[in-house]
Amino acid sequence: MRSTAPKLSSQVLARLRNGIRRHLAGGWRRVVFARPSSGGPETDEIVVPGIVNPPSETELESLVTQAATAAMDGYVKQTFVIDDRTRVRIDARFGRAKVIELDAAMRAKVTGGKERALQPDTSGDLLRQIGIMNADGTISAQHAKKYKQVNHFVELCRPTWKVLRSRRKVDEDSPLRVIDLACGNSYLTFVLAEALRLEAIPSRITGVDVRADVIERSRSRAETLGWAGMDFEVSTIAGLPPDRWSAPLDLLVSLHACDTATDEALAVAIRHGAESIFAAPCCQHELAAQLELAPSPAIVRHGLFKQDYAAVLTDALRVEILEAYGYKVDLVEFVASEHSAKNQLIRAHRHTRRLDTQAFDAVLERCATLRVRPRLLDLLRDGDPS
Repeated sequence: MRSTAPKLSSQVLARLRNGIRRHLAGGWRRVVFARPSSGGPETDEIVVPGIVNPPSETELESLVTQAATAAMDGYVKQTFVIDDRTRVRIDARFGRAKVIELDAAMRAKVTGGKERALQPDTSGDLLRQIGIMNADGTISAQHAKKYKQVNHFVELCRPTWKVLRSRRKVDEDSPLRVIDLACGNSYLTFVLAEALRLEAIPSRITGVDVRADVIERSRSRAETLGWAGMDFEVSTIAGLPPDRWSAPLDLLVSLHACDTATDEALAVAIRHGAESIFAAPCCQHELAAQLELAPSPAIVRHGLFKQDYAAVLTDALRVEILEAYGYKVDLVEFVASEHSAKNQLIRAHRHTRRLDTQAFDAVLERCATLRVRPRLLDLLRDGDPS
């Protein structure tokens, strides 16, 4: 409120003006006016677009006026972002300007001392778009864990595109073809796109989700970033036409698609001959409702046991089915278990296009013995790609 805001003395205002004119004469990306943190998770701030070319005298003086007005409204923490590596910070209560450079020491502090794929300068635009980096170019403690997680995801992906590039020529005329089913807010879709961009790997990425609002946000985010190689569409997985993609799929991604939506995504991958698959299953409820037999009767009698056993059984059968259809499969920790219980990533790479009928029949026999019928089996029966 203005009644509790500081009043700028002529001396402080002069220092504020001198700092702005001295450091921003070549232009700036954006300005962040913030109130001092009250300790809560939300930051009260105003972000003002910048002027990337050298500003006129009038434009510089206008910025001084904006800064002074913001300060008198309590927005005294002021950050002027010059470029991806440089920002000027001014506490408007005192008016002194401090230049902050993203040097080796600060980079190590932001990245936890590790070599991260997504650096705060080279990937700053993306990190801001997905809410990990603040508008002033910092990564708060609140978002540090997510920053580590998305970089971990990149490292999980890295071996896959090396495999894909070894199998065919990937260039601008024939980019890597990636489909993300049940993409949600598409945060990791964009992380994957950024990782490919940093490796100079041309790609064409399509995100699909049933919710129109998240698809619209994803489209807007891609437009803001200027990434023409991404498109998004509203659809259920089951509602996709069988001939939706004429070109072969290099990588199909489905992260945290609920229950049988994961089966629908895996069926699309198998039918379209996707070379690689990333699937992080979520909420595997289907087989829990079918379970009558288990290694111990207590598993069936107790709900927590039953749900856990059914989830493991569901994913184990998915792995066996993928292997029968010619995929080499491994399971890796997707997100550290202390952050999420849904931390299992099924990572698969096709090594043959021939269905192993003996292995597939063994899966059918096992399901018959356990008196369960996974949705994936029915989906493949309805449109058997063999």
